[in-house]
Amino acid sequence: MSYRIYNGTKLLGDVNNKSTGINGLLPATNYQFGVSNYDGNRESSKTTINVKTRGIRLIIPTSLTVNSIITLNYQEYSLGLVPIGTEPAGMFGGGNKRNIQAKVISVDEGKSTVELLEPLEDDSNIQVGGTNLAKHTSNTLTNRMQVSDWVFVASSGNATNFNLGDYEGQTLMMRVWIDKPTVDAHLQAWTNASNAVGDTIKAGQSGYSSLTFKVPASFTAWNIAIGNGKAAEIAYKEFKVEKGTIATDWSPAPEDTQYIVDNTQMNRLQDGSFAAFNGYKAIYFRQ
Repeated sequence: MSYRIYNGTKLLGDVNNKSTGINGLLPATNYQFGVSNYDGNRESSKTTINVKTRGIRLIIPTSLTVNSIITLNYQEYSLGLVPIGTEPAGMFGGGNKRNIQAKVISVDEGKSTVELLEPLEDDSNIQVGGTNLAKHTSNTLTNRMQVSDWVFVASSGNATNFNLGDYEGQTLMMRVWIDKPTVDAHLQAWTNASNAVGDTIKAGQSGYSSLTFKVPASFTAWNIAIGNGKAAEIAYKEFKVEKGTIATDWSPAPEDTQYIVDNTQMNRLQDGSFAAFNGYKAIYFRQ
């Protein structure tokens, strides 16, 4: 017997345990989750529960009153540049300028933790599913690459987009779309202690290569690559690493969405206000 997990009417997947986690949700947002029993043939009616996720939390280096409600000013800059200092006038002024309410959760050593009471982004811009642990991935095909053996998408020698060492002892799902390789190709993950091989994509065909990889508790070197050790031309897209054993649709890593990140500390500006920046988005607090 397994359990089917739903977000609204969307099936997220089947699990065997009586507890599970759901990643990739928008903060400060209402959701209805459902669970049903499934024996491989028949499915019971769903039992549902309504929940609201907590909001993004920011740290403001000033003492505020616990449980008070404050107003933050959110802004997106049209040219993709957030100024350091006061907001400029004119075309840099950007769009989606609005006030956000926040609640002061705690104060410690002159720093206040505040929680936003609403999301900063429309939920249509964020996909629900497993959080992509690999940064700088894309749903656009790469240029076709001529390789002598493998296309390395992450490795211990270059862990700028993903570091396997952060997930020792955990089970990860990895998936990538391989586009018309000139030889049979697959996704492969290996360390000096273990190895996992994904689905084979035949030469001239396209499709997803997926694998489940139990990260060993100890290792010294690792690689994640596409190919089969032979010379080939390969293009790919939608590389994703997520926790668990269920592959979900590609989505960018949270760091790549230019969302204001949870527990970001706001910095004091020259005019005495406070601000947090991420890409072309900014949030200000003015006392």
